Amino acid sequence: MRLDKVTIGDWKNLKDFHVDFDEESPYTVLVGENGAGKSNLIEALTLIFRNLDLDLPAPFDYQLQYRCRAQSIRVVAGADGGLRFELLDQENGSFKEISKRRFMEVDAAGKPLFRPAFVFGYYSGPSDRLASLYEEHRRRYYRLIIQPQSKRDAKPVDSNALRRLFYAQTLHGQFALLAFFMDQENGAGAEDREFLREHLQIEGLDSVLFALKRPPWFTTGKKGGDPRFWKAEGEVRDFLDRLYSAALLPMRMDRRIPIDLQKDPLVESLYLFLPNSAALESVYRSYGSQYSFFTALESTYISKVLAEVRTRVRMTEAVGGGAVTYRDLSEGEQQLLLVLGLLKFTAEDEALFLLDEPDTHLNPAWSTQYLEFLDRFIQLKKRGETCHIIMTSHDPLVFSRLERTEVQVFVRDKQGHVSAQQPAQDPRGMGIEAILSSDLFRLRSGGLDLPTQRDLDIQRRLSMKEEPLTEQERQELKVVTERLDGLGFWRSGQDKLFELFLQKWTERERPEWRQAVELTPEQLHDREKLAADIVAEISVGGSENT
Repeated sequence: MRLDKVTIGDWKNLKDFHVDFDEESPYTVLVGENGAGKSNLIEALTLIFRNLDLDLPAPFDYQLQYRCRAQSIRVVAGADGGLRFELLDQENGSFKEISKRRFMEVDAAGKPLFRPAFVFGYYSGPSDRLASLYEEHRRRYYRLIIQPQSKRDAKPVDSNALRRLFYAQTLHGQFALLAFFMDQENGAGAEDREFLREHLQIEGLDSVLFALKRPPWFTTGKKGGDPRFWKAEGEVRDFLDRLYSAALLPMRMDRRIPIDLQKDPLVESLYLFLPNSAALESVYRSYGSQYSFFTALESTYISKVLAEVRTRVRMTEAVGGGAVTYRDLSEGEQQLLLVLGLLKFTAEDEALFLLDEPDTHLNPAWSTQYLEFLDRFIQLKKRGETCHIIMTSHDPLVFSRLERTEVQVFVRDKQGHVSAQQPAQDPRGMGIEAILSSDLFRLRSGGLDLPTQRDLDIQRRLSMKEEPLTEQERQELKVVTERLDGLGFWRSGQDKLFELFLQKWTERERPEWRQAVELTPEQLHDREKLAADIVAEISVGGSENT
């Protein structure tokens, strides 16, 4: 699954908006100022694939082209919600219309032929506007997993086929951590645990406590189901039964659930304590794969039986050893586990990942390696061209390994029109200061603090002044220079060409450029043109003197 290009007619602030993706790369990173429309594109793509999967009218007019299963597909949606589906004829290179029935076809395993097998979403912020777009798929999945097999259709149904759209939530990080420690004999699993030791200093699983609660759907008159688990049925009942068998002295008690400051009701609860990884491994063996085990864990959350999971892990000697709970891990560690677990345990061929700021809590070392982490856990080399990750980011370190074709810069003009374009240069190899001052972030100071930048502007202006300085100017230059010397800056008078460049730049630099913190695209372009003109003038002058 690789997106090729998308055009959106009119949705939120995206009007006549077009993006041409690099379909040869598994990554597209979106960057731009707040409110420029990056998250809106993530939501728009979610809406498109949600409505296609649910067979609903188009949410807005658009044209989408992508590759899936080595075929090129184009979907054209009109303003009236009507849809046209086209498939590229490999022989003559033109698109031909296909029926909706054919577009919705699946193979013998139940996987779509012309649509992504899964679309995954994640947003690190507090807003639930992206999560709400996945609610109908979550609801359909829930209705199936709580049913006993006897009440299902005679034809077997892949429960995950009902949620081709999957939204990652905070608790999934803890489920991912548990799944990491299963399948001890598997070679890939051993590599994953080595990653946990190397980067998170987690040595192993110590214990797990599942705190269950009476679900809101339980009624005393409900027939059938398992009475131990408030008459739960279906897949969640099967998983809880396995947990119950592996638990050490299952315990029931009432606990107060915080509701508000005035009333905390007592709720019937069941505690299942697994004292070591071997106990959890005995549950895992009933599933056979980390993916199936992950979804079984999740069934307790979706069915509203799970109150909380308390996972304790053993830390390496490098950080003092001992055991800590999952909650004791930093926000960055939890976020990394969540995203990497999502990629590893839920990723399948032909998957599209829509990640909105998944790197907000990472330290600089992890930010620099972030895309390598994603490479490792999604196994892109094995999957070839079958996955596409589209993510937004405000972290310049994340861009340090990217080529320009893998980046889309969102820009708003003075009329508020949003456009997306590739940066002028490859971020790879630029270094952090150059990335900050490039058209990716357009910071005039390249990351230098504003007071120091202002001192440098004053020093440069006074140093390059042709007429004699006044006493007041000499004193100002002295004070500024002493202040910069204390910070490690020195006035350089050794490179004559550079001095000549600074002199000409100072004479012709526009005052509004010096006052700006963030340059507009037009200002950035004009600055680059002025620099090129000055360099050309100096080059000509140098040639004439030789």
